[in-house]
Amino acid sequence: MTLKENLPQFIAEEKYTSEILDAIQPEIENIKLKLSQILLECSISTCSVNGVERFEKDYGIPYNSNLSLDERRKNVINKMLAKNRLTEEELINFIKRNVDGSQFYISNEAEKYQFTVYLIDKTYEEKLYQALFKARPSHLVFNIKLTKYEKRCNTFNCGEFII
Repeated sequence: MTLKENLPQFIAEEKYTSEILDAIQPEIENIKLKLSQILLECSISTCSVNGVERFEKDYGIPYNSNLSLDERRKNVINKMLAKNRLTEEELINFIKRNVDGSQFYISNEAEKYQFTVYLIDKTYEEKLYQALFKARPSHLVFNIKLTKYEKRCNTFNCGEFII
């Protein structure tokens, strides 16, 4: 919406006022664009490369040129969330966010104060281990177990059953 549209018609159509408003309008559009860019820079999921560098510096994450921009964003998000206590739901979200396409399930062993992550596919083990190691608070210990479930039909194997 332009300035002219916000003013009464008799003011907006006046010759000198109209010329001034037409001259100011591009500057106002430029300000709107800059404000929308500033708002995008406030969120780690929408910021530019410079914004990611700023977040990394704020959270004490060293710059690593081998990582893609998406991986760097995940590292920042993991560091942001590491300050909260870990719940089963947060752990599930963490794994889904960091290990795309992995199939897993989690066992919550409350009496031992422990979660056990069971991975179905070995190809995701190293990726998950690295993500957990970077994001975990220093006092937590974790184990990743690999498992394969087989569906049995009475006495013979019917194939793998992936949860």
